[in-house]
Amino acid sequence: MTLRAVGLILWLVFINIFLTPLSSEAQQLGKTHRLGFLAFGSPPPNPAPPEFPFAAFRQRLQELGYIEGQNLVIERRYARGKLEMLPVFADELVQHRVDIIVTSGASAVHAAQKATVAIPIVMAGAPDPVAFGLVASLARPGANVTGLSDSAGREIEGKRLELLKESFPWIGRVAVILDSASRVDVTPVKEAARLLGLKLLLSPETATPEEFHSSFALLKREGAQALYAPETPINVRHRTLIVELAAKHQLPAMYGSREFVEGEGLMSYGANFSDIFRRAAVYVDRILKGAKPADLPVEQPTKFELLINLKTAKVLNLKIAGEVLMQADKVIK
Repeated sequence: MTLRAVGLILWLVFINIFLTPLSSEAQQLGKTHRLGFLAFGSPPPNPAPPEFPFAAFRQRLQELGYIEGQNLVIERRYARGKLEMLPVFADELVQHRVDIIVTSGASAVHAAQKATVAIPIVMAGAPDPVAFGLVASLARPGANVTGLSDSAGREIEGKRLELLKESFPWIGRVAVILDSASRVDVTPVKEAARLLGLKLLLSPETATPEEFHSSFALLKREGAQALYAPETPINVRHRTLIVELAAKHQLPAMYGSREFVEGEGLMSYGANFSDIFRRAAVYVDRILKGAKPADLPVEQPTKFELLINLKTAKVLNLKIAGEVLMQADKVIK
């Protein structure tokens, strides 16, 4: 074999070993995935602490190989509590031709559903997606929507009342704030109240600030000693007002999500949204790799958190039972 032939063979080996992987890697890096993110609430602080749900979502995507600024673009849209903006933003994301729309909240899912039947939609938390008509069933969601519910089933309503009673053993009457679009099944709440020896005072259907003021005044006149505000779309939208009214009427309150407590509410018990968002990133990965949303069952939360705001307790001159404080995942001082 001549030196020229040996040189040619070595050159071909070099190309096969080095250039082919580089070409493959370049091709992979050259593929940019576009995600849309649609939320009813407000954007997190920048930079967001690691415990914030969206920060956890980005971190999990990075672990799966999707790095923003390299092979990933995320189009973010936050309605900042304005329901009328969700359809506008959903249409914008469709026009941007995103590969997937990730949504947070039932209202955001509804808006995305109306905007597209072709683009996959991944829920990063939505209350009771079957009852709200977001999916056909948890096992077989159908259509283009899948992801994670933030509802753990009917039992969580009782757990919230139980924690409220444990925190303040002296309470006997609990007001429950219901809104006109909540679809909250009060049966488990009533059953839990009966077992705990509590009397429930159900508000009229409430939607506007004026109605919230009226409902709180009515419930207080009826002897309400504490408050439970389920995590419904309208309650979430008016969470600042609800927290203010609870303080005004000196009502220790249990809420359905941490946003209330971070906004000076007293306490909340619900799904851990950082965990939900991390798991939503896995849905994104599977869909980008070819899975169909209709074939991916909707998952329910597996991690829950109890938040207590001691600053609010001090303002209201309330003492929370020590055994409940010991159970808290986060205490705001």
